Amino acid sequence: MKTACRGVVVSGLVCMTAIGLVAASRNALSAQINPSVSVVTSNTVLADLVANVGGDTVQVRALAPAGTDPHTFQPTPESIRLLSQARVVFFNGAGLEEWWDKTIRSVKKPDVPVIELSKGLATIKRPGHSHGGHSHAEGQDPHVWLDPILVKAYVDKIRDGLSQVDPTNAGAYTERAQAYKAKLDELDAWIRTEVGKIPAARRKIVTFHNAFQYFANRYGLAVKGFIVASPGKEPSAKALAELVRRIKQEQIPAVFAEADFNSKMLEVLARDAGVKIVTNLYDGSLSSGPPADTYLNMMRHNVTQMVNALR
Repeated sequence: MKTACRGVVVSGLVCMTAIGLVAASRNALSAQINPSVSVVTSNTVLADLVANVGGDTVQVRALAPAGTDPHTFQPTPESIRLLSQARVVFFNGAGLEEWWDKTIRSVKKPDVPVIELSKGLATIKRPGHSHGGHSHAEGQDPHVWLDPILVKAYVDKIRDGLSQVDPTNAGAYTERAQAYKAKLDELDAWIRTEVGKIPAARRKIVTFHNAFQYFANRYGLAVKGFIVASPGKEPSAKALAELVRRIKQEQIPAVFAEADFNSKMLEVLARDAGVKIVTNLYDGSLSSGPPADTYLNMMRHNVTQMVNALR
């Protein structure tokens, strides 16, 4: 009887060990499948960049959802909850997210890295402006990400930020960052080819929102005017009349507006100036589906729209 009992005990131990090994295996598999690094970004463009570097290891959420202006987004209780759970946070900076400082201070997690991706890269000045009773001095143009070559620096900062909080996967982050930067180089070459289809004398743009200076500088376009320096400021009738005059004098073929903004004012201007209008560009937010559901797709869409309107 004692021998039998001893056998039962041994059998039970073996069974329990097997069960433990299976459970451990399942946990290991779950760790591979389920993202282990919670990342928060200020907008969807940055979230896409993080997803490309982080791969399946990260779970990334954007505070300002698709179709939302990242300048004027109003954080919600859900925004605070997401920030409180994040292991690393990325924002653009250079004055893009006017709501950012107050929001991040309300969470108070000094141990969580908060990384400003445009730092050291935002070198183009934007004019001072006022809205809502508040005045803003001249500052940096924050729209750095519309230059794919400068985005490679964003990718490096994202790689370093993820590696800081998750050193175990640093090698994988480095590999994915390199692969994505190669895609950015391919995008850059494609854009240069496409812009080359526009006659040199027609490489001029007027936009609703002053967001395309970095893009224009990289690809040899001239920004000849805009309706607003940044969202929230209404132009005067005099300023609009001057812009119409300039469009006619410079023989600018078309004017452009982003899909996220109300384009009625630009439509009136285009009619008065007698030029084409394109109203479906994207800059600070991806679309929830095609045509601009990733950064690469957004840039290809914008360039295609511009080239078709200007050539």
